[in-house]
Amino acid sequence: MPRILAVLFAFIHVWAASLLAQFAITNKPVTVRAMSYHTFTVTGLPAGSAIVWSVNGIVNGNNAVGTNSGARYNAPNFPPSPNTVTVTATVNTNPSLADSATVNILNPFPNLASVNPATMHVGSYTVTLNGWGFVPGATVLMNGIARPATYVSSTRLTMAVSFKKSPQSDTSFQVVNPAPGSIASDVLLAPPPLKMTSHPVVSESAARRFLEQAAWGPDPYSIVHVRNLGFDKWIDEQIDEPISVYQAPALINVSNTPVQARFFTNAIHGRDQLRQRIAFALHKIWVVSGVDITTPPRLIPYLRIFPDLAFDNYRAIMRKVTLNPAMGEYLDMRNNVKANPARGTFPNENYGREFLQLFTIGLYQLNSDGSRQLNNGVPIPTYGQSTIGEFSRVFTGWTYPTMPGATPRASNPAYYEGDMVPWEPNHDTGAKTLLNGIVLPGGGSANQDLNAALDNAFNHPNVGPFIGKNLIQQLVTSNPSPPYVARVSAAFADNGLGVRGDMKAVIKAILLDAEARAGDDNPAPGITDGHLKEPVLFFAQTLRGLNSLVNDSNSLATRGNALGQNVFSPASVFSYFSPFFTAPNTAGLRGPEFQIHTRTSAIERANQINTLVYGTYGNGSTVDLTPWVTLAAAPSALADELDRVFLFGQMPSAFRTELMAAITGTPGTNVDKARAGLYVTLTSGYYAVKK
Repeated sequence: MPRILAVLFAFIHVWAASLLAQFAITNKPVTVRAMSYHTFTVTGLPAGSAIVWSVNGIVNGNNAVGTNSGARYNAPNFPPSPNTVTVTATVNTNPSLADSATVNILNPFPNLASVNPATMHVGSYTVTLNGWGFVPGATVLMNGIARPATYVSSTRLTMAVSFKKSPQSDTSFQVVNPAPGSIASDVLLAPPPLKMTSHPVVSESAARRFLEQAAWGPDPYSIVHVRNLGFDKWIDEQIDEPISVYQAPALINVSNTPVQARFFTNAIHGRDQLRQRIAFALHKIWVVSGVDITTPPRLIPYLRIFPDLAFDNYRAIMRKVTLNPAMGEYLDMRNNVKANPARGTFPNENYGREFLQLFTIGLYQLNSDGSRQLNNGVPIPTYGQSTIGEFSRVFTGWTYPTMPGATPRASNPAYYEGDMVPWEPNHDTGAKTLLNGIVLPGGGSANQDLNAALDNAFNHPNVGPFIGKNLIQQLVTSNPSPPYVARVSAAFADNGLGVRGDMKAVIKAILLDAEARAGDDNPAPGITDGHLKEPVLFFAQTLRGLNSLVNDSNSLATRGNALGQNVFSPASVFSYFSPFFTAPNTAGLRGPEFQIHTRTSAIERANQINTLVYGTYGNGSTVDLTPWVTLAAAPSALADELDRVFLFGQMPSAFRTELMAAITGTPGTNVDKARAGLYVTLTSGYYAVKK
């Protein structure tokens, strides 16, 4: 009997040891940057059990040492001291089954978004650097030379500069976080000051109006630049401006909130204003929503497509977005497999449907001026259900990009850097009938079929008027005339050199058209001109007009959401609002932005201006009202400046009378009078609707 017990105990010991050996954290040790995260994987978890995660013995951790959300470890905002923590996974049904991983936490990646003042000039003064992820001890490289900086917060540094003569070229800035894990931000360039030429090409009011269409609103630097260069040359220069960056997706935390904040920082301070406006317009056509694509590593590679290709060719945009993993996930093209009659399965049609309906040709055959072609008074459909099915067959056989070092699989695990890749056995190689009866022969690879289908849609005559009119509505006017649409369609069809789909030609055709420029220099605006400023544009233009200082701690996305537009998170693939929405009580006029302009959001818009003028948006969006307070000593001068800055010098006399009454009738100090003037102007319909 003792021998039997000894054998039994030995067996139990070996069995227990085998369990301990089987249950383990497999991806360790770990080095992770503050403000970012790492997802652990484990093996050997007994059936019916769960894992209790702890950090330094604290269940789920805390803000000082980092937290666990399931298997995902979220690093703290700053490395603890010491900068190494222990993450432990314990089986809830058997606490003896546990394994630990050492996590080495480095300083965060510093993201430099803007400098203030925006231009470098003669004199000695303090420069404020705005961004995200700054730590105590950070230094600044100015033109590559290390300079001391004062740490104010994780979003702000200050430094003293002195220029004995005006810089002749851009001044470069980089923020360098110290050890542990010393790392530098991307480079940001601050231009030298501009001087107005003695004979500007365009007037100030025309420049301001143009910048409301082509940029996120006018600011002092851009106004001078447009006046000196003229519209055409300014567009050419914008094409060559460096792209305002989004954060490195692997180096920021799991929420899209920092990405939304960076969007507004870029919009208000970035030099590539036209590129940003076009990129946002394209995002509203080729929608991927943060409602479903919820983390920066998934969302940012998609967002980068549009600034990268804003001035490229529409055909390049079509391919790049089609193969983007976030789009593949959002509209179910990734791991879309050919039909299997034995199992009764068919390709997913989501992407095929929206590719045709929303991204390229629309539902009905169009004339070049955007009007619908009719057959006995009835619109002619561009395609039917069978065509959706055929395109869905084209879009089979693609999976996520293969992770670095991994082996390609039929269904790669989710990974978002790079284009999706083909897995040929899952692709439908049969013949397919596409638009206009074009037959795609059988036997093609996934890539061959994709390119043929993209070409088929790209060359459809609808693309020019369908996409061109949408872009006109976003940039210039909700109700462009048919000749205006036709001129833009012609530029899409041929850029003058025989090239179809050239975005540079399309953008110039939209912004330089006589109809776009008809509102310059005090004309009488037509009743159908312009459009309501969507919330994102409203906030950006207001803050640029007030010469505000914005950094990556701003709450502007939350404020936009309160007005019905949560940036990068539209409610559906149909975007934030429909380009076909008819404005109420207008006898059929289009008014896309009015779809989200409800009674509640209209009141909230006024409340947001009230908070900005009479309160604060916090340290993330600061406004200095001193120039306006100074002007309030002479109410007429204050009214003139409000007209010049926000209404292109086109303030109606009746509104000016009301504005003057509000300013002069407000008791109290000049601060109160300035606030009253700003509030009345910025909440007026004359400011809310772009003419």
